[in-house]
Amino acid sequence: MTQLQWVKNSTNGQWFDLLRLNLSTPYFTNKFGVYIIWYSAPTPAVSRVIRVGQGDIGIRLKEHSTNPEIIKYSQYGQLKVTWALVDTQFVDGVEAFLFDSYTPIIGERKPAAQPIPVNLI
Repeated sequence: MTQLQWVKNSTNGQWFDLLRLNLSTPYFTNKFGVYIIWYSAPTPAVSRVIRVGQGDIGIRLKEHSTNPEIIKYSQYGQLKVTWALVDTQFVDGVEAFLFDSYTPIIGERKPAAQPIPVNLI
């Protein structure tokens, strides 16, 4: 199993709030990998993964943070996000594994990708 470094807020150790994340900072320049967006309900058993994806993290998260299909889930709880940097040769397999593990509400699995097991959040 490959160990990914899932990114959390270094100030408070919490997952990031998708709608409050400053995606214009230089940090997000040329960051490529996978990400997970979910809503965090007051009861953890009610939390659900909305979207799993890959690509340029800053660009993809900017798109998702304004997508009404994703934003509508904020009515169930705060929209959380994390990401991990992944080499391009492994990203399809990692995304496939995450998709199979979380069965997100939105999105499709890359059918040709062989899942690459990683640590989950």
